[in-house]
Amino acid sequence: MTTSMDTSELREQLVDDLTTRGFLRSDRWREAFLAVRREEFVTRFMVPSPTGDHQHYDLADPDQHGPALSAVYGDTPLITQQDAGGTATSSSTAPSLMALMLEALDASRGMTALEVGTGTGYNAGLLCHVLGDDAVSSVDLDPLLVSLAREALDRNGYSPHVGCVNGADGLPQRAPYDRLIATCGVSRIPEAWLRQVRPGGVIVVNVGFGLARLIMGPDGGASGPFIEYASFMQLRHHRGDVAHTVSAVLAMAAGPSETRTVLLPAVLDEREVIFLRSVMLPNVRQVVAEHPDGPEYVLADPATTSWARIRLQHDGTATVTEGGQRHLARDLARIAVDWVAASRPPITAYKLAITADGQHELRLDGGPHRWTL
Repeated sequence: MTTSMDTSELREQLVDDLTTRGFLRSDRWREAFLAVRREEFVTRFMVPSPTGDHQHYDLADPDQHGPALSAVYGDTPLITQQDAGGTATSSSTAPSLMALMLEALDASRGMTALEVGTGTGYNAGLLCHVLGDDAVSSVDLDPLLVSLAREALDRNGYSPHVGCVNGADGLPQRAPYDRLIATCGVSRIPEAWLRQVRPGGVIVVNVGFGLARLIMGPDGGASGPFIEYASFMQLRHHRGDVAHTVSAVLAMAAGPSETRTVLLPAVLDEREVIFLRSVMLPNVRQVVAEHPDGPEYVLADPATTSWARIRLQHDGTATVTEGGQRHLARDLARIAVDWVAASRPPITAYKLAITADGQHELRLDGGPHRWTL
């Protein structure tokens, strides 16, 4: 059996690694990662592999205890729940991304914070260590997750306010907040969040495949840059929501169709283009089907049942087979062509601006490039 001294050493190794790699920069968050025992919050979990398989771990199993602890203190997300289709619905975020978000949050003692997405409760424990219990509120949709998180937090001496509500609604009874951090993904910032954060307050949230740091303005709007790539599980509005699987997306892309050729540079695998597609076409799902003669990019919009299958050619064009009322390939091609024409800017060159009434706009530094979302 591994002792508490062993886990202390594992935490020290993790903090040293995160500090060396630049994810942890401030003493208060280093101290939090040293103090809060991640293994107390994540006892049974799965670790995803590049092949799509999952390695299962259980800290209560003596034969798995050592490898499980190594996984707990590795820099990887730990999946703790899946929906009926096998898509992850709760996890403990990879520590490097967690540290990056907490540093970007720039929260300190004397501030209040709302966390949307309690999950295991580990991140709430880190927030409590820095801000104090009374300053931290955390919400999640799933009553079982909330119950388990409360137990783990209480067992480790933390008592934030934890609510079982739809995260899109925030927690108005504890507002206003100085900081809001969302450990789930959204396509648009819920208006309730804007109403519950003070002017000058900070929101750190995964939008599409990007991580945004937004500052609240005096008029109730917010704006700020994208600081990194990220892909969290999407905010759920109902416990029974089931995400579209790869096979479901492929099945959508069938039926009456037409074939055309479009101008499309071979940049669909670039992270910036994937990010832009996720923000500008938020309801469109994409999977890549591998074939002996090259990949096929498959797009599907469940709301309109529109779809497209894209095969890139060597001359900068693509052969497209598509169906439905939306021309998804044309929309994607416009994103890719514009990105190349703008000299392939990185994600950090883009900013998100939201008005008080919820209108979203994507902006690119260094020019008049703006897109209403």
